[in-house]
Amino acid sequence: MVVDKHPTVSLLGGFTLCVDGAGFAVPMHSRRVLAYLALDKLSEHDCDRGVLAERLWPDAPAERSRASLRTALWRIRRASPSLIVGGNDRVMLADDVTVDVHHLRRDAERLLADAVDCPHERAQLMARNADLLPGWDETWLLLAREQLRQLRLHALEVAGRKLAAKGRYPEAIDVILTVVAEEPLRESAQAALIEAHLCEGNAVEARRQFDRFAEMLWSELSLRPSPELYGRVGTPVRADSNAGRQHADQRRASAGRSR
Repeated sequence: MVVDKHPTVSLLGGFTLCVDGAGFAVPMHSRRVLAYLALDKLSEHDCDRGVLAERLWPDAPAERSRASLRTALWRIRRASPSLIVGGNDRVMLADDVTVDVHHLRRDAERLLADAVDCPHERAQLMARNADLLPGWDETWLLLAREQLRQLRLHALEVAGRKLAAKGRYPEAIDVILTVVAEEPLRESAQAALIEAHLCEGNAVEARRQFDRFAEMLWSELSLRPSPELYGRVGTPVRADSNAGRQHADQRRASAGRSR
C-alpha cells in the first residue's frame, strides 16, 4: 500500500491532522492555528502573524498573543516541518497540505461553473454534509461556516436543476431532496423539487410536496409560499392572516386595559 506523504488537515466533522498517513495529535492552540490558516488560504496566499495572533487570542495583550502563536507554531513544526512555511512577518499553510474544505469548495465551484453534469463532484457534495469544526466556539468561524454551507447547498440545487433540464428527473429529484432534507424551508429548493415532479408528470406528488412545504412554512415562520409557487401548482394564493391576528391581539390588549 502506498502511503500519502502529504500532510492532511480535515475540518469537516471535526479536526484531524494526518502526517505520513497516520493521525497526529497536536494541542488545541496548534489546531486553531492550522484551522485558521487552512480557511484563510481560500482567499489569501499567506497571513500576517500579528493579525493571526490577534484573531486567535483577541482578549490577550499583544505580546502574550504573539508568544502563544510562537508556541503553537513550534508545536506544529514538531509534528511536521512541512506543514507551515513563512518568515518573521507572514505565515501560511504549505501548498502541498491537503485540506478537505478546499476539495469541497472546488467541487461546488465546478458544479456551478460547468454547463455539463459533474457526477463525481455532485456525489462528493451529496455525501459531505458534515459541519465545519462542530463544537468550536470561534467568532472567526461563523462566516466561514455559513459561506461553506450556502455554497454547497446552492451548488447541489443548481446541479439538480441542470439534471431536470436534461430530463433526468429521478437523479434531479434525488439531488434536490438532499438540499430539502437539510434546509426544508429553502423555497428555491422546494420549487425546484416541485418543478421536477411536474415535469416528470407527477402532479399529485408535486401538490403533496407543496402542501407539506406550505404547512411547515406557516407553522415555523407564519409565512406563505410565494405567489409564483402557488401558481405553479394551480392553487389560489391564501391570504396572510398575520394582520387579522395582530388586530385581534390589539383588541384583547385594549379590552384588558379598560378593565
